[in-house]
Amino acid sequence: MHRLLAITAALACAISAREARAQTPASVATYALVIGSNAGGAGQVALRYAEDDARRVAATLVELGGYAADAVDVVVHPTPDAVREHLAALGARVAADRAAGRQARVLFYYSGHARSTALDLGPDELALGELRQRLFALPTTLTVVVLDACQSGAFSRIKGARPAADFSFNSRQHLDASGIAVLASSSGSELSQESEQLRSSYFTHHLLVGLRGAGDADGDGQVSIDEAYRYAYHQTLLATAGTAVGGQHVSLEVDLKGHGQVPLSFPRAATAAIELPAALEGQTLVEDARAHTVLAETYKARGASVRIAVAPGAYRVLVRHAGRLARCAVTTGAGTVAVELARCSSEAIVVAASKGDAPPPALRLELVGLIGGERHDGFTDTLAAFGYQEQIGAGAGVAGNVLRQMERRLWLGGFVAYTTAPAWTQPTEREPLRFTWSTAIVGALVRGVQPFGDHGFAARSGVYAQLGAGLGLGTTTLRDQDGVRTTERFAGWATTLGGGVTLGVGRAIGVALGYQLDYAPVIDNLAGDTHASGGHRLTATASYTY
Repeated sequence: MHRLLAITAALACAISAREARAQTPASVATYALVIGSNAGGAGQVALRYAEDDARRVAATLVELGGYAADAVDVVVHPTPDAVREHLAALGARVAADRAAGRQARVLFYYSGHARSTALDLGPDELALGELRQRLFALPTTLTVVVLDACQSGAFSRIKGARPAADFSFNSRQHLDASGIAVLASSSGSELSQESEQLRSSYFTHHLLVGLRGAGDADGDGQVSIDEAYRYAYHQTLLATAGTAVGGQHVSLEVDLKGHGQVPLSFPRAATAAIELPAALEGQTLVEDARAHTVLAETYKARGASVRIAVAPGAYRVLVRHAGRLARCAVTTGAGTVAVELARCSSEAIVVAASKGDAPPPALRLELVGLIGGERHDGFTDTLAAFGYQEQIGAGAGVAGNVLRQMERRLWLGGFVAYTTAPAWTQPTEREPLRFTWSTAIVGALVRGVQPFGDHGFAARSGVYAQLGAGLGLGTTTLRDQDGVRTTERFAGWATTLGGGVTLGVGRAIGVALGYQLDYAPVIDNLAGDTHASGGHRLTATASYTY
């Protein structure tokens, strides 16, 4: 997705809950107003992750920034009037602190759509000039305002988007003032982007990773505005260099006279952390094993350890380097847990794709068993009229499918199937007359699959529907009272329709249970009847994907 960002934020120097008492005077109050809006206005596609980004920012401020939970106001999908109301409420709290002799510091974060001089909140807008006026009317001693604003919309639907609005540049101009830091996700006329893999904007994701400790360049246990900027700049540029839109440069302008280095987070104060040791090198991803969400993605260089603050729980750490992928299971409690590559599973990376490329198509081989009733029609009625009786049993068969994955939910390929029907017999003075038939089908197959999820077992499992069509070949055999066999063969069109549930029991092995309706009108008799072989059948499938 594409986003044009400028960060207009008034941030009271965020201090961790524990270190706030030690490093910030008791007379200083800190507040944050965090806003996210996925809604698109005229000509804009709705975003996916702006509101989630806002929630993640708020959680990080409470967890690592030293903010009290009731001092962080999270607002999603607001109207301009709602933003004004929350700014007014924030102003009342700051004014009360000032009347009581306390200083106040405020952070304002916005993630959503924007144009060159305004925030787009669905069909309405809030002018940057008005936002500036309301923010600077707050009697704070320090203001760091952050806007992660998106103009073009979804990354996958960028065609036609033109970065002419230059939101980042204009927002910095409109918000420039002493005592404010403006951090922008892009510079000049660049587009900002969202990531489907990260489920976040590239900039906000890497900013939060930096605040969790990856940006702590001097190892003092806190991340300043400058450190957060440098980390977000390099990681965002690396992550977007391979996308269709191109590299995205984070920008920073500050005018914080008398404030020195302003810390934004205190990862050292976290109760749990994952340490990437000095010897570790490569593209590293940290995933919450329970929520299946990416917590951090960064390139770890050899030579210095990196500590990432997390909540206690189970995580997966993936390290890609020199053609291999290491998978490490990490469980954190109180304290820091180091990733030990020697204890991680490792595998060769067979196929690599640059960021933004589609995954290589998969090939699947399937073996299918079928069982069910055979269709009754005019052909079988004629058999009954000549004294034949259908034997107890069901139609049964076997099929082989070869499918290629064209995209995540679409598979195309071919199939071969062979089915038999219950025999029809007529008693005689010698051996009974016995009439049997079978049908073979060769055709093309199209299948749509809706996975249950995006990761692991859920991504390999789902519900499916399919349609096949091709050539049907029917064979009939009559064995008379003397045991002499007479065989006839027929040809015609055939089709099949089905659906079911597929389960990935391993990385390559899968099973499926389903229903199938076959229709192959290929067998004729001398009375002019045509039998449509097939009927309602249950299917059981075993598959191998590579």
